[in-house]
This record gives sequence, C-alpha cells and structure tokens, in this order.
Amino acid sequence: MDKSELRLKAFGRSCHVIIDNRDDRGPEMLAFCQEEFARLERKFSSYEPESIISRINQCAGTGSFVPLDAEARSLFHYVDALWEESKHIFDPTTRILQDCYDSKGLLLASHEQLQGMLKLVGWQSLDVTTEGAHLAAKGMLVDLNSCIRPYAIDSVRKILLKQDVGHALIEMDQDIATIGKQPDGANWLIGVRFPKGSHTAISRLKANNKGLAMRGDFEQAMMQNDERFGRALSPVDGQAIPGLLSVAVIADNCLTACSAASVARLKTEASGIKWLDKLGLPWMAVDRQLRCHGPLSK
Repeated sequence: MDKSELRLKAFGRSCHVIIDNRDDRGPEMLAFCQEEFARLERKFSSYEPESIISRINQCAGTGSFVPLDAEARSLFHYVDALWEESKHIFDPTTRILQDCYDSKGLLLASHEQLQGMLKLVGWQSLDVTTEGAHLAAKGMLVDLNSCIRPYAIDSVRKILLKQDVGHALIEMDQDIATIGKQPDGANWLIGVRFPKGSHTAISRLKANNKGLAMRGDFEQAMMQNDERFGRALSPVDGQAIPGLLSVAVIADNCLTACSAASVARLKTEASGIKWLDKLGLPWMAVDRQLRCHGPLSK
C-alpha cells in the first residue's frame, strides 16, 4: 500500500489522517498522530473533565487559579490576539449564550434571562497571572475547542515533518493541513460547499503543503425576520452577528487560516471582505444573500 489512513474522534469531531506508507512507516507515524491528538485533547478539551479548560470552568468565581505551563500560556496569548483583532467580538466565553437558542436559532430565553447570561460573558474576565488562570464569576465558561483543533492539526503536522514524512493530510471537521502532495503525486483537493442558485455546489481547492480553515456554515444559517444570520453570537447583546455566513482561508498553516477566517466572520460583511482582501491570502466567503466572494470563489 502506498498510504496508511487513520480515522478517530478528537475534540468532539471526526478526524481523518492519510500518510505516505511507501517506506512501511505509515502505521508508526499514525500512532504518533493519535498520541498527539490524545495528549492535546486530555490537556485542553472542554469535553475532558480534568483538562485545563474544564478545571478553569470548575474553579470560576472561587478565587482558585489553575496552573498553566508554557504551551497553555501560548494558547491564551493567541486567543488574546484574536480577541483584540476582532475588537473584542471573538470571545470564547460566549459558549454559555448558545444555551439561550434552540437548534434552529430561535431565542428560547426571555430578555431578562439573556441579560443575566450576558453578565457571565467577557474574555477580559479571565485573569492570567504567574499563578495561572481564573474566571472572575461563578457560572462563567470558556471553550477553546475551535482554537485548539487547528493548533492540534499543526502540532501533528510538525511531528510528521520532524519524522521526514513527505506526504500527508490531517483533517478535523473544518480544519485541514497537508504535507507535500498525495503519495501518488496528485494534488490534495479539499471540497468546500458553496451556494449556486437554489442549489449547493462543491468547489475543490488545491491545498498542497498548506493549511485550510473554514468558519461558519451557510447551510446552517438561522432566519430572523426573513434575514439570514450565522451562528456566531455577539458578546455585547447576545444576538446573532450580521456578518459573513461562512469564510474559508488557505494559509501556510492551519492556525493562521483559522485566525483569518474567525476574525473575518465576526466583522460586518463589507468590513470582513475588505479585511480578507488586505491579508493577501486565498479566501472564499458567503454573505447573507448567499453570494460568493473572494479569489477562491472563482
């Protein structure tokens, strides 16, 4: 066989890894990948009760700090940068607001309940000191899974590169990274769904030796007063943000692509498109009228 494959669950998402096996090292390399995904999931996933993130949530409002190592501090610095770049709209503490809406985006909570929930939102309420990290108020939650998934993919990719793997694909939900081309020399082609009239089409994007991230899903948009909105919620008022429904970006690594797509989706449509243009990265976005934008949409 010229390739080895692994399928697993990580951070609540399906994960798929393909590695060149022409030197019979595929199974060994896949074991390294599985070990690294498991390590990062145990350490950071909000689904793991003993992870750093879960312990921070459990200690919210108690005054107890959860110790952070260099890797965890680096992750929090990264989230800080996204929070600043997005003008404080990218906020991992908005996870608690999702409980105010049903699966179709209908607000279930009363105005008073929503306002009460908003008091438990605010990334600035996460205190990071030499002691560690602590959330200010009891009941606050932070969820960094959307940031850790691309970090985990890049981390696995680095491990494979150190092992001189020349061909690989690492995919987890909307986050992807590749090494070289496919073992048979074909391009890595990533399927991205986009609206085409009243139907949905698939565009295949070439992503050799690159990272790709997509944030948002135009097919899961919610309707309010006959207008489409994405699923991102504002930390200011708890309402759906009237931004781009989905954004896909290709960059040198998955985390950079994730950063660009995440921030762009939280801006107004015009601002998001303008900001993506300035970055100079290949991108594609779908607006609230289901129109496609960006060089990849062509």
